[in-house]
Amino acid sequence: MSHPLQNQCPSFSLRCRERLPSPKRWPVRTVLHLIETSGMGGAERVLVDLVRNLDRRRWRSVVVVPWSGWLLDRLTEEGIEAVELRERGSFDIACLARIAAVARRVDADIVHSHLFGSAVRAGILSRLCRIPAVGTIHGAEDFRRAERWSTVKLAIVRYGVRALVFVSEPLRQSCLKSMRLPESMTWVITNAVDASRFTPGKSPTLRSELDISANDFVVGCVGRLQPIKGVETFIESAAILKATETGYRFLVVGSGSADYTRDLIALRDKLGLTDDLAFAGSRADVHELMRAFDVYALTSRSEGFSLSTVEAMASGLPVVATRCGGPEQILEDGITGLLVENGSAEAVARAVQRLRADKAERQQVADAARGAVLNRYTVEAQVRAYEELYEHVLLSQTQAKSERHASFAG
Repeated sequence: MSHPLQNQCPSFSLRCRERLPSPKRWPVRTVLHLIETSGMGGAERVLVDLVRNLDRRRWRSVVVVPWSGWLLDRLTEEGIEAVELRERGSFDIACLARIAAVARRVDADIVHSHLFGSAVRAGILSRLCRIPAVGTIHGAEDFRRAERWSTVKLAIVRYGVRALVFVSEPLRQSCLKSMRLPESMTWVITNAVDASRFTPGKSPTLRSELDISANDFVVGCVGRLQPIKGVETFIESAAILKATETGYRFLVVGSGSADYTRDLIALRDKLGLTDDLAFAGSRADVHELMRAFDVYALTSRSEGFSLSTVEAMASGLPVVATRCGGPEQILEDGITGLLVENGSAEAVARAVQRLRADKAERQQVADAARGAVLNRYTVEAQVRAYEELYEHVLLSQTQAKSERHASFAG
């Protein structure tokens, strides 16, 4: 099996591993994680899986969260130290000072940021505390060129963050141009799921709770309710499907702003789907909820990776996904899922109809999808890749210090 970084990260060399101490002699290092959100999105779920599975004989995790919520609850359940620090924007000096105090208190060896705003904070913190920083960019929305102070923020990330991780190669290529990053600082580590939690099989109990009959054909989607997720396309495709055949039910899992949610509900009602499409809100049991679906539909306009797609595949669901960036890397069209035109409700509806009509193809695609997850998107491989990135950064830091000392001595 190839190394999880070797084929994806041009800047990574396995030769660095030959100079690393063996795990038995490697001291426990503290990783201070920064994230700017606390909901149940992909970045938060990746963070939880990462800190849960890092080798605790070698890595201690401390997480700074902006407010209480789903993320803080999950970290507490896992016994991970979390510090709640509220902030007002990227340049909240008082908050940055408090984060620096936490870094000194826990004797942090590495700062790991998640999302672009946190990468800015990590870059400043790295310079203030002389701690190497790495960051993970989860999607194109992480970075907005029109955002205030974007030029300054980009400069801080370029000069303050040692390595910037992207969750897919297409996202890395896109951001190399838009963020004008040196290629040598960029890495790719794909997101992953705990396949033991997302398992195939139907759940009659959940269907009953959701008022879904055994004969209903359920199309579901999971994600934050925000425009970039293309929920309007999902709702419009539902209207097309309802008009062509009876027995469909549709489920949207996730939450967003009150105004946007009201707009989506209004669109549902306008299209005559009031009794056919339900908004389930945020759910902590997504791994169970997916067992109530027959098909998973991703209708996003843009995705850096799409963790929910991999979760659906691990759950043994056939996936219909728009060509919006991340899914093209994850799915092999016609084999492990169906890829359709971005923004086309008609294309989504046709693909769902195809899967409903052909039970054999539906099962074949679902089986191939779960097999792909087990081969390519395991948490174990993802965590190993991050551990080796940490080791690489620490080794580089040690070498840089030795070179400086040698030059002073000379």
